[in-house]
Amino acid sequence: MRGISLDQIVATTKIGRRLLLALEEEQFDLLPGGIFNKAYVRAYAKCVGMDEEAAVAEYLQAAHEAPPDTRMIAQQHASLHAGRSERTGFPLMPVLILVAVAAAGIGGWRLYQEHQNERQKPAAVAAPASDSAAPSSTTPSASQPVSAPPSSQPSTQQQETAPPPASTASEVSTSVAKPATSTVPVAGKSAATPSSAGSTPAGASIEVTVRPRSTAWVSIKADGQVVVRGVIKPPDVKTIRATDQVVFFTGNAGAVEVSFNGKSVPLTGGVNEEQTLVFDSHGVVPPAQATTGTE
Repeated sequence: MRGISLDQIVATTKIGRRLLLALEEEQFDLLPGGIFNKAYVRAYAKCVGMDEEAAVAEYLQAAHEAPPDTRMIAQQHASLHAGRSERTGFPLMPVLILVAVAAAGIGGWRLYQEHQNERQKPAAVAAPASDSAAPSSTTPSASQPVSAPPSSQPSTQQQETAPPPASTASEVSTSVAKPATSTVPVAGKSAATPSSAGSTPAGASIEVTVRPRSTAWVSIKADGQVVVRGVIKPPDVKTIRATDQVVFFTGNAGAVEVSFNGKSVPLTGGVNEEQTLVFDSHGVVPPAQATTGTE
C-alpha cells in the first residue's frame, strides 16, 4: 500500500529477510519469540509509517500472546534491586582504602626513624674517636724533667766517682738531651688535652674543611692529635683548625670534598680509593716532604 519493498525494510531495520517474511505471513513459530518479536514488530511499523503500539497490540492478538503484566515486572525489578543491596551492603571499598592508608603511614614512619638513626650514627662514632685521641700519660710535658735512659746510669755513677774523659761526657749529655727535644710539645698547644674538630687553638693558621658527598671513612689529625676518626656522611661537615699540621686520610676519596683556608683542594683519588693529604700553614705538603704518621 505504501510502495515500500521488503528489501528496503531489510536495509532500514537490519532484520533478516526470512524473519520479516515470517512476520508478514504470521508464521510466528519461526520467530525467536518473546521481546524479540515485539522489537521486530516495532521496527517494521516504524519503517512503514504505522503506529508502533497499535502494531504490537495487533501482533499480540494474532499470536494469542497476553500483554506483559506490569505489576509482576515491577515486583521482579524490586526483588532484584533488594538482592543487589544485600550483596553490596558491606562497604568493602572504604575498608580497603583505610588499610592502604594505614600501611602507607606505617611505612613512612619506619623510613623516618631509619633516617633519624642514620643521622645520629656519625655523632656516636665521632665521640669515641675523640675520647681515644687523648695523649699517652707517659709523654713528658715541657715542665717535667727528662730522665736519662737506663743505659746512661752507669755513666752517671762513673761521673760521681771519677771525672770521665771529655768525649764520654759529651756523649752522655747528648743521649740525655735527645728525648727532651723530641717529646717537648709545641708552643701554643697542651700535651694533655687533644684538639677537637671545630676548636680554634691559639695562633691557629690552618683551617681544613671536609664535606662528604656520600658515605666515607676518614681519619684526621690536628697537630699530632686525632680529632676525627670514623664514618661521615651528608650533611655532616668537619672543620679542623691547627697551628702546625693537619693530616687527612680517607678510604673513599671520590666521596669527599676538602678545602684549605676556604679554597677547594682537588683530590686525585676516586671512589673507594685511599688518599692522604698533609697540610701546613702554606697549604698541601708534597708527598715527598710529608711525614703523616697515620696508622
